[in-house]
Amino acid sequence: MLRRFIAVSLLAISSVSLADNLDINLSNSAAQFKYSLPSGIAGKSELFASFMYNDVNSQLGEAGLMVLNEEGSVPGLSLGIGAKAVVASLKRVAASRKVTTGIALGAQVRFEVPADRRFAFVGEYHYAPKIISFGDADHYAQGAVRAEYAISALTQAYVGYRTTKVFLMNNQPDGVLDNGAHVGVRLSF
Repeated sequence: MLRRFIAVSLLAISSVSLADNLDINLSNSAAQFKYSLPSGIAGKSELFASFMYNDVNSQLGEAGLMVLNEEGSVPGLSLGIGAKAVVASLKRVAASRKVTTGIALGAQVRFEVPADRRFAFVGEYHYAPKIISFGDADHYAQGAVRAEYAISALTQAYVGYRTTKVFLMNNQPDGVLDNGAHVGVRLSF
């Protein structure tokens, strides 16, 4: 009886842990760490939280939900929509550190090459307009494109370009958290 309980427990734990992802990516001036897991809310949805910091000691925290849907008429194409809460602590944009928050709405397009599903191209964009940006933020915008390669079923490497900015009010300089190429790896466990 004890053996069956342990076996069932290990199977349950392993099935849950295979769904979690850890994403680490680096650019010349920023590092981002992202943790995500399936939510089961709708379709292929995932909950995520991430933290980014850059070389001038600005930081960005995010938490949100992305819902993906595979397009049946185009093999390998997935479309997604979502929302995330963002909190940015910006350095070097004013005499003192600026803290801004917002709710960003977003979209994602993912295309896996049908001939070889190990290759994929992803584009995503998140935007928080003035009405849902707080602190000294006028608005927030983040856009990224990347090319992915699945090294194994549990490991993906990618290269891409990302821009992450908080646009501030009253002619203050924009809070640029990242703007350039990055490389990363996503691990499933």
